[in-house]
Amino acid sequence: MPSTLRVKTNTVFKQDWRLQSNDPQLQEQDKYLAKAGQQLRVSSIDRNTQKYGGDYWLVTFEQPLQPTQGKPKINWYVYVPHVEELSVDSSSSVILRARTSTTFKQDWRAQSSNLGQQDKYAARAGEQFRVSSIDRNAQIYGGDHWKVTFEQPLQPSQGKAKSTWFVYVPQVELLGNTATSPTIRATTNTTFKQDWRVQTSNLAEQDKYAVKAGQQFRVSSIDRNAQRYGGDHWKVTFAQPLQPNQGQAKSTWYVYVPHIVYESSALRSDRNIAPGSSNKYITQKILQQINGSPSIEAVTNVSLLCPSSVLLFCFVCTSAVRLKNYLKTILFHFPR
Repeated sequence: MPSTLRVKTNTVFKQDWRLQSNDPQLQEQDKYLAKAGQQLRVSSIDRNTQKYGGDYWLVTFEQPLQPTQGKPKINWYVYVPHVEELSVDSSSSVILRARTSTTFKQDWRAQSSNLGQQDKYAARAGEQFRVSSIDRNAQIYGGDHWKVTFEQPLQPSQGKAKSTWFVYVPQVELLGNTATSPTIRATTNTTFKQDWRVQTSNLAEQDKYAVKAGQQFRVSSIDRNAQRYGGDHWKVTFAQPLQPNQGQAKSTWYVYVPHIVYESSALRSDRNIAPGSSNKYITQKILQQINGSPSIEAVTNVSLLCPSSVLLFCFVCTSAVRLKNYLKTILFHFPR
C-alpha cells in the first residue's frame, strides 16, 4: 500500500544492512544520504526486521533514489529508528473487513484457545478496520496469516490495546479505492508461480495458479526488477490471496511479464484522452484537402471538437490552400 516515509534525522539508506555506513566496503553507489525532514513516497515495505538485523526495513520507493555515484535504485535498507511512516490520506485508505467471526492474534503460531485474553481480539463478521500497513508475506507467518498494523489500536478483553495483530487471511478481505488501485490484466492464458525458476509443468498444484486471458487482479505491490527473476518475471503481491487448485491461498506470486499488462489510474487517464471519433473526422477532412478534394463538407458535430482540434484543422486547411496556390503560380511561369 503506497505511503510516505519521513526522515526524522540525517541517516543513510544502504544496499547492505550488514555494513556500517562508514565501512569502506560500502561504496558510494550503495548508500543514499537522506536529510532530516525529507519525505519519500513508498511503494512497499518489508517490515520483518528480524531478517535485517532487528532494526532495518527493506523499502521499495516509488521513485529511484540517486546516490552520489552510480545508478539510481528503488530498493534500500533503512534504519527504522531514523524514519517514520506517515499515514495515507483517508480517501485512499485501505479497510480490512472480517468476512466471518474471527480472532486476531499476537502470535500466529498459537491456537486461539491457547492464547491469553490480552493476546487475542474477537472480530465480528462484517466489522471493518482502517489499516495503516500490512505485511502480506504470508509465507513468513505459517502461509495463511498477515501481520497487520491498524490505524487505531484494538482493545482485547483484557490488557492494553495494541495496533499490530496477526489475522487469518481466509477470514478477512481488503476494501479500498478501486478506482485508483493498480491492476494486472492477463493478455493470454498464463500461470502465476511460486518459483519463477521452475517450469509450470514441474510445479506442484499448490504452487501454481491458472489465469485466463482477460482476468484482472488488484495489486498491492510489485517488484519490477525483472533482472532478479530471470529477466522476464515480476514478483507481485495481490490485494487478495489467490487460491490454487490445492493448498492454501497465497498473496505473492511470480508473473511472466510478456503475458500481462500493468494498469494504473494514471495509465487509464492517459487512455481517456486518446483520439476519438471527432479527431478521426478531422483527419479525414485534412486528407481530403491535401488530396485536392473539390469541396469540404460542413462540420455538423462541432460540439465534439475541442478548441485545439479546431485550430489545428483551420491551420492545416489554410496551409494546404496556400501551398496549392503557390504551386499554381510556379507552374504558370514555366513554358508549356
